[in-house]
Amino acid sequence: MANDYDGTQIGSIGVVGGGDAGLMTALALEKGLDGVDIFVVDDFDETVPEVGKSTLQFLQTFLHDRLEITPTRLVEEVKLGFKTTVYLKDWCGQEFHSPLGKPLPTVRQEEAGNWVDPTVQDEGLSAENEPVFDEFYYRYQEDEYTTVYNELAETVGKSPMVIDQQDVFNIQKGLPDASYHFNSNSFNRFLRTICGERGVELINDRIDEVTATDGWIERVAGSDGSYDADLYIDASGFRRMLMDELEVPMREFDLPVDSAVVATTDLPLSDIESATIVTSGEAGWFWQIDTVDVRDLGYVYSSDHVSDDDAVAEFLETRPEEIDPDEIRRYRFESGVLESPWKGNCLAVGNAVGFVEPLQSTALTTSARLADRLATFLGMHGRVNHQGLRELFNETTLATWEEIYDFVSLYYKYNSGMTAFWEDAREVNPGPIQQVDTYRASGFCAPQTRATLTRTGTDLNNYYLYYLVLKGLGVESVFYENLEYDPDPAVVEQVEEYTDSVHDRVDEFLSYEEFYQAFHPGFDD
Repeated sequence: MANDYDGTQIGSIGVVGGGDAGLMTALALEKGLDGVDIFVVDDFDETVPEVGKSTLQFLQTFLHDRLEITPTRLVEEVKLGFKTTVYLKDWCGQEFHSPLGKPLPTVRQEEAGNWVDPTVQDEGLSAENEPVFDEFYYRYQEDEYTTVYNELAETVGKSPMVIDQQDVFNIQKGLPDASYHFNSNSFNRFLRTICGERGVELINDRIDEVTATDGWIERVAGSDGSYDADLYIDASGFRRMLMDELEVPMREFDLPVDSAVVATTDLPLSDIESATIVTSGEAGWFWQIDTVDVRDLGYVYSSDHVSDDDAVAEFLETRPEEIDPDEIRRYRFESGVLESPWKGNCLAVGNAVGFVEPLQSTALTTSARLADRLATFLGMHGRVNHQGLRELFNETTLATWEEIYDFVSLYYKYNSGMTAFWEDAREVNPGPIQQVDTYRASGFCAPQTRATLTRTGTDLNNYYLYYLVLKGLGVESVFYENLEYDPDPAVVEQVEEYTDSVHDRVDEFLSYEEFYQAFHPGFDD
């Protein structure tokens, strides 16, 4: 049976699941392929929860550059806030930031009215490599990592936007590496609108029958009919309605949390914070994600270390907001990734393909990255479903999830908590992690060279971020600890001047009230 399908050109694609991952994948395929019929089938009458979703910078690239959705339209139609960092406000007694983009080193940033993204600057042969070394050595010794990204994250009510006379909403004129906090309901409905405009058919039906033969999907049907496609996308979340029929095994990730409780509260514009704020609890950690009108709150925990009722009680005790216990939602999840994300004529996206846990906001951004990659791979291989293409997609997808797992596991491996949960959490991911070994052996040196040699190019997190997080967690670099070195006084002066200027620079950004007034005159929070 498989030989009858293998090597055929894909003319139609059916997406099962109309969540964000399914809709983004459909839009990427519509944009990246020519002459393909694409449909999404789901029970679209089902309510989308009013919760917040945190993202990474690639999501901005995906929406605006790949899908060509203008930033102005996005902010006019979607309830969103902005994000400049994951702010670890209290991680087992440690306070630090996991910033978006690469706001350091400052010695590579030009003295200009607007920010210059240091990631676009040359890291090859340059006399500026020595000042970069001096800066990171000085910052390590002084534990000084203040940036405008961090300061803005700690300034209540401030957005990362500045006024642009041509286009008020131009993130490149503000902090170019900032990203979004989305309200799930409004974002999902926005994606549905874009699908309708671009010819992606949305079919309102609940799938209740999936038949597979010899590792290939033969039939997908709901109460209103059956749906045939050359390629099926399983975007059904943790249910994995199609992949389970194909009996694709999971590769489990060794992480200590498996449960979450979630609630929302009302929020005025003046109280929005431009960060995903994280604090640790007795058996896990708490999050806060702000969008327009809504503050999303949650507690991610280990059911082996605390009962669900006790987790809810601890959650309620940590928040000053009034939360109705009856409105709290409870979730169970597993951390892992499918061994074969694309099998036969079906591949999985979103939570159906993999999930780590929500600490580093990887779910929505990874869905966008894989959707982008799938459309690119299909386009560059003539839309032919062949074993070689499936293996390529599977290899890169697994590498992406493994890198996310490595990065997230750092927070548990090197925690300094004293409860039974945190002590057990230090045992996760016992194998070597290349970025940790590099940090200990050579600090922040060879930023791109080592990353390129040791990774696959699939990373969501830039090289520097590993080491900022390791430093924040209190992990020492033997290289820096044993080095006796006097950094260039001129570099030290520049770093100090930059640090002193951060507060004034934050003052230049619009408040959320000013920002939303520009798009919705008379907006009343």
